[in-house]
Amino acid sequence: MADFSAVVNAVPPVTRTLLIATAAVTFPCLLGIISPATIALIWPKVLGRFEIWRPFTSFFFGGSGFPLIYDFFLIYRNSSAMERDIYRNDTAEYAWLHLMLASFITIFNSLVGLPFLFRPLLHAQTYVWCRANPTLKVSIFGLLTIPTSLYPPALIVLDLLTGGPMKALGGILGLLSGHLWWFIATYLPLHAPTHLRRPNPLAPPIWFRRIFNAPSSQRTGFKAYRPEGSSTAASPTDPAAAVRHRWGGGQRLGGSSL
Repeated sequence: MADFSAVVNAVPPVTRTLLIATAAVTFPCLLGIISPATIALIWPKVLGRFEIWRPFTSFFFGGSGFPLIYDFFLIYRNSSAMERDIYRNDTAEYAWLHLMLASFITIFNSLVGLPFLFRPLLHAQTYVWCRANPTLKVSIFGLLTIPTSLYPPALIVLDLLTGGPMKALGGILGLLSGHLWWFIATYLPLHAPTHLRRPNPLAPPIWFRRIFNAPSSQRTGFKAYRPEGSSTAASPTDPAAAVRHRWGGGQRLGGSSL
């Protein structure tokens, strides 16, 4: 038991929470203890019957069979890598990322009405990772190696082939949500032309950081860019460096065949 506890504790906290929540919601459905219909996102039941757990549980029902096992493994491997190497164990910021992605997915989903949002969240997380590591390549089934810029749409094509249009639609929602996050939180503050740059409005607020006992001095939102032409050397207290170091080398997504 001590060894198992050590393995669990070795997983970064946000990734660990995602895995536990996925298991806690999915496995009772697979065992027949509860019906997936009781955890699906159905707004009339949320608003009319106050079944307020549905917006949460809809993100953690991962389906069944081999796709569930593989997606569970992807969360463990890739989310762990992103939390450690890109977000540098900044629990508050990484948790806030997922809250924002979930919010965007929920808004986009109001137009299509998907009952389960696990795959959109997985696709959104993958898109953010790919944007953070644009120079890496990913192997698909050991047969095709593509740059990370093509990986999100490739996953949508795979979803279309293996699960049909509705499954692919979930991937599109995730891709749109991940791109919206990247555009607002990273492109506009850091990479847009100087005259178009804007402070990041999606940085974790101070009150949210306090939940994780993270000092507010780590907050990187509203001065997260440096004008072009300034020195590339940044001091440890430079807020721009605080953002950029999280988008570093990362790790190869899908280091083994997909």
